Amino acid sequence: MNMTLDPEKKLMLISLIVGLIFLLFFSVLTQDIGVIINVGVMALFIVIGPIFIHRYLQFMWLKGIEKEFPNFVRDLANLKQSGMSLTESVKMASKTNYGKLTPEVKKFSNRLTWGTDFLRSLEIFGKKFKGSRVIKESIDIMKEAYLSGADISVTLDSLSKDLLTLKDVDEERKSMVRQHVMVMYGIFFMFVGISVAIIYVLVPMMTSQADTMSSAGSGGLVLSFKDPCELTPYFFPCEYFNVLCASFGVSQGIGCYYVALFVTILVMQAIFMGLIAGQVGENSVTAGIKHSMIMLASSLMIFAFLIQANLLPV
Repeated sequence: MNMTLDPEKKLMLISLIVGLIFLLFFSVLTQDIGVIINVGVMALFIVIGPIFIHRYLQFMWLKGIEKEFPNFVRDLANLKQSGMSLTESVKMASKTNYGKLTPEVKKFSNRLTWGTDFLRSLEIFGKKFKGSRVIKESIDIMKEAYLSGADISVTLDSLSKDLLTLKDVDEERKSMVRQHVMVMYGIFFMFVGISVAIIYVLVPMMTSQADTMSSAGSGGLVLSFKDPCELTPYFFPCEYFNVLCASFGVSQGIGCYYVALFVTILVMQAIFMGLIAGQVGENSVTAGIKHSMIMLASSLMIFAFLIQANLLPV
């Protein structure tokens, strides 16, 4: 049995192997739990990073195809109206530069030159762009027009005008929502600043052993603040918080609890806000991966810098 893997699965397998080797090497080299945890995070990025980058590059390639596809359909319509057959029209159009679409148009033309049926060649041409709903529906319209026996040049001309209109609308939408994406970045980094400020205020106050308040009829009332994890030592997040603090080099206690709490919240916010930014800005969750990675890396770097520089009271 032929067990060939597609490029994405090959990339996933290679990334997994490299990530595991990287983690095992440093695990054997050092016994420091903090170093091992940080290396584990880096290994995780090694595993998932290339997959995200590959999918994003595929997304950008498809967007480049969608940008040029209306021009290709328009040229086919013009060539068909000039009296050429569809096969001749495709061969003539293959001499035009359509950017990222050009190699696929040349392959389309080569199949026709080798004697492949036009409809079959069109189906193979469309399979390369199965991730694009616009191109898929356009190919379906072209197939139906070809099979109906009607004047396909009229259909192609109308289709090209519709695609160009959709392209202009999409560009206008992107320009309008770009400012909303910037606002989402502003909100995220504002929350990072608020989290740091809360740690500056809460941790010194709660790490003080006692505050004395005057009380009528008594010598005084002592209020003490304790680490929430001391009261619930078997509570699942506490174990996770301890591991996270070890990776940052923060000793256990109230400071550890709140640093880990806010870092976890920021990680969750970075992931989901980035994905939402991609959906809003480029109408694709996949495009949001880059926003999530930027926000996630920025927040972790800010906290790591503040802790290592002893700028946080922990």
